[in-house]
Amino acid sequence: MNRALEYMDLRSTPVRQSTSPDEPATLVDVFTRVAERHKRSDTLNYKSGDRWVPISSDEMLRRAKLIAAGLHAIGVQRGDRVALLSESRVEWTLTDAGSIFAGTIDVPIYPTLTPPQVRYILNDSGSSVLFLANRDKLIELKDTLGECPEVKHVIIFDPAGVTAADGLTLAQLEDKGRELEQREPGHIDRSSKQTTADDLATIIYTSGTTGEPKGVMLTHSNLVTNLVDSSGHLSFGEHDIVLSVLPLSHVFERQAMYMYLHQGMAVYFAESLQTIGPNLREVRPTILVGVPRIFEKIYARIQERAAEAGRSTEAILAWSISIARDYAKYVLARKPVPPLLKFKHAIASKLVFSKWQDAFGGSIRLLLSGGAALPEQRGLSRRNRGLLREEKTTIHR
Repeated sequence: MNRALEYMDLRSTPVRQSTSPDEPATLVDVFTRVAERHKRSDTLNYKSGDRWVPISSDEMLRRAKLIAAGLHAIGVQRGDRVALLSESRVEWTLTDAGSIFAGTIDVPIYPTLTPPQVRYILNDSGSSVLFLANRDKLIELKDTLGECPEVKHVIIFDPAGVTAADGLTLAQLEDKGRELEQREPGHIDRSSKQTTADDLATIIYTSGTTGEPKGVMLTHSNLVTNLVDSSGHLSFGEHDIVLSVLPLSHVFERQAMYMYLHQGMAVYFAESLQTIGPNLREVRPTILVGVPRIFEKIYARIQERAAEAGRSTEAILAWSISIARDYAKYVLARKPVPPLLKFKHAIASKLVFSKWQDAFGGSIRLLLSGGAALPEQRGLSRRNRGLLREEKTTIHR
């Protein structure tokens, strides 16, 4: 079967009219403009040991271009498929950007998939390059890769224990890109200018719950127009700090990442789902984007702690939540809040909600939930404990 027939192609859609003559047309434009218009010393941040290490907007762009040049140096061509199998980390975003500048089509793969599932996606997409988080993952997939004839190169983020027989480290790939740029100055700048809005940017595979996974083909236009159109509905800006906690292999966080960068925000990568609490207190973000399950877990933990503290604490929590829900209904309807309800809400904020704010780092101003429906009552309780709540659904145009 022709592989292309297995994809869900979303490119044949009506032409969208630009809202501004200055808006980006491709993801190359998006990443380039971050360095041009939102210069900052801490665009991307990751935890190393006990400290947060910043990467500036200029450094992000420089490294993305080196990765792109490195891909060309090892023989990868524009239009080739490049698979990315890793937990979310700063190298994920740098590699995604590198793939964009190289003109390749990246194929994100969930790190939790089984080897047979990984094999299917690699073979179905025709990926010639596979990026992995570490050597342990390579060992896990060793037999699988023997059944993926089109994979010619393996690139590993974490250099620990990596040998020449394993493949290249990301640093070595960047070195090869540096050498190419020295031989041919401006190589990637010239190459990336060939990218158009209609070029394929990524293939994202469905979960496969109703059969074999299908590759969703998304162009630069699909992603960028979604980004631009969503920008007008979200109050993000250069003053914001975000803790990235969701998997970048899912389109929701991937699109959110483009939004963070497009708006000039500082992005911090959570170490893991287990460290979200400590990371929130360290980073003190103003924005947190999650899925309903994350917020449900947070709420369940709050209820558990209240129950452990005794019946009086549990009763105060329940009363405060009911007050917040009543208060939210007036706010959402843009109606005046009755004085007595205002008074009760102030008490609930002092007794309960101020502590919730502290648990999120103390600076949070906006929570966004997407990927699935957030129960209305849960959203109402969050909105009026001092944390705005918005829901966003990613739509491909």
